[in-house]
Amino acid sequence: MAKLAKARNIMEFGMKRVMASVQVVATMNRMYTGTPVPLTELSKETKLSVSYLEQIFKKLRAGKIVVSQRGPGGGYSLCDKEISVSEVIRAVSKIPTNSTFEPVLNALSGVLVSQLHSGKSPSP
Repeated sequence: MAKLAKARNIMEFGMKRVMASVQVVATMNRMYTGTPVPLTELSKETKLSVSYLEQIFKKLRAGKIVVSQRGPGGGYSLCDKEISVSEVIRAVSKIPTNSTFEPVLNALSGVLVSQLHSGKSPSP
């Protein structure tokens, strides 16, 4: 019974991180004007702690969603303006290839994070 509860907690954290990651990339997409966005600004905008954002951005960097720039005026920049929700999920999760979740990811590849804040629905 304790193992099941522990597994649920891991899954919940995973889903929370995935949702937070999509929210953060969508917010960054809206805020990004060509200059790096500091985590402190993203933290204020998303109401997520800087330390939590650091965990997320480590995965986003590894997944080539963002690049970092150190120093004064530093922060994070998007690698591409047309980022799909599926790309973000794949960057921050360990979903096995050919999993039962693959059709969902394929469907989400047509949803861009830029559409999330604008309220636009993807075209059928």
